[in-house]
Amino acid sequence: MSRRVVLSTFASAAPMGQQHHESALHESLQRELTRCGSRDRWTLSTVRVAPMRAGTGDVRLPLGLIARGPAMVATSAAAFAYRRADLVHRFDLRLPPHRGAEVVTVHDLPPLRFGDEGTLPTWAAASARRARVVICPSAFAADEVATLLGQARTRVVPNGVAETFRDAPAADAAVLAGLGLKGRFVIHAGGATERKNLGALAGAWRRISAAVPDATLALCGPPHPRRTELFAGLPRVRLIGRVAQQEVAGLMAAAAAVVVPSLYEGFGLPALEGMACGTPVVATDRGALPEVCGDAALLVAPTSDALAEGMEAVLTDALFARRLADAGRARAAPYTWERAAAATLAVYEEALA
Repeated sequence: MSRRVVLSTFASAAPMGQQHHESALHESLQRELTRCGSRDRWTLSTVRVAPMRAGTGDVRLPLGLIARGPAMVATSAAAFAYRRADLVHRFDLRLPPHRGAEVVTVHDLPPLRFGDEGTLPTWAAASARRARVVICPSAFAADEVATLLGQARTRVVPNGVAETFRDAPAADAAVLAGLGLKGRFVIHAGGATERKNLGALAGAWRRISAAVPDATLALCGPPHPRRTELFAGLPRVRLIGRVAQQEVAGLMAAAAAVVVPSLYEGFGLPALEGMACGTPVVATDRGALPEVCGDAALLVAPTSDALAEGMEAVLTDALFARRLADAGRARAAPYTWERAAAATLAVYEEALA
């Protein structure tokens, strides 16, 4: 008899990192079921949850009221959203929790570490402890779940890298010129909250702009006043704005380096994407970045001076940059969504055993 698994996600009109993770995993799960001949045992369906006034989504719920209310309200909403599921896989702790068997993915817990990352629902921690298994992308994230939520039943399932990034062709000169990028550039792709540590990157760029006068800094990400303010007036900085995933791959492949200055990451996918492109990566030695990058990236302290020294090393030593690029490409090779899908199906088996 087929077991019905509901994959619960938030609907998004403008997909970002987490949504790319979810869609890639969903597609790989379907392929894995076909590959291993298990389609008669599993039925996977996706429920995209949206707030009441949204124009997208499969189910619309008063998410603000649910988040502030008691667990009973949240589980009642879940019963409406996930009807007749044998297992629910929630991809966000803020989604309504299922009363029955449940797996939860927790990428990291920035709301419990940083004041500008929002809040979790009142029932979030208890729902994580009730889950049969919590999936985390790294051992660092699993430790966070155990420490901050009190849930030790975790399984580490690393993210994959989209094939778009593997040895991606560099964006052509016309595209780069249209973005104001001429000559060598360093790229940062990500958000602008406190944990992204853009203040230290801005300080580092003041030094780099003088030491390496032919280099430009390209910043990808949705417009954010904090990013704009931090980099206002700095020489040779381009705010690229929101960029589609395929275009990010082309930009990373064309870049002289990818920089990831974060204070906290549950995985650090941009670092892995940069390595898959064959571009040298300078990343901080914080969060899951050392775990993901190993010795295939230049790991530095999350300070302006250390970031500047790291970028300068890559920009001024061509042989060192080439060694990093080759090591990064090899490091990224095993991180596939096929492996992630197979490991996720094993977690489903465990949760329903």
